[in-house]
Amino acid sequence: MQIEYTGRQIDITPDLRQYTEERLNKVTRLLRDRYSLHVILTAERHRRIAEITLKFRDHSVVGIDRTADARSSINGALDKIERQVVRLLERSRTRKRRPKPTSTVVLNLLAGARVDHHEHEVLETERIAIKPLAVDEAIESADLTRRGVVVFRNSETDRVNVMYRRADGKLALIEPVS
Repeated sequence: MQIEYTGRQIDITPDLRQYTEERLNKVTRLLRDRYSLHVILTAERHRRIAEITLKFRDHSVVGIDRTADARSSINGALDKIERQVVRLLERSRTRKRRPKPTSTVVLNLLAGARVDHHEHEVLETERIAIKPLAVDEAIESADLTRRGVVVFRNSETDRVNVMYRRADGKLALIEPVS
């Protein structure tokens, strides 16, 4: 952590330096001392302006506040910076790094094999919504009795699974590997 102070028509007292460094605890907790800070305090007539620039990674965040007191200006500028830092970090945490999961699957009902060995013919097409379920919930699902197949996103592995009723009446589960 590197902090630079600049005073324009105002003296930067050790008390103001200490106050600024004490108020940086939330930013320090979020960024872990991997930032540089430039504090510019300006006195104009009856106003005290605090302009604080925070640089971390490839981001530059600026907070400016104008009040009658230097401490409250520093406080307001640091509040603005804290909000911006939280927003930037949340944005990087929630950014999607993989494609969106599919939400529906097409189920095709095929005609049985014919003697003349032509291609299978699609008799019926139906879209099935993929719901997040546990395996136990998929077994109890009404779709298994109606369609004979349940396509669901396994809530434990977050992958698409297929459960169907075999010809002998038992249930089978298809899970992707890896």
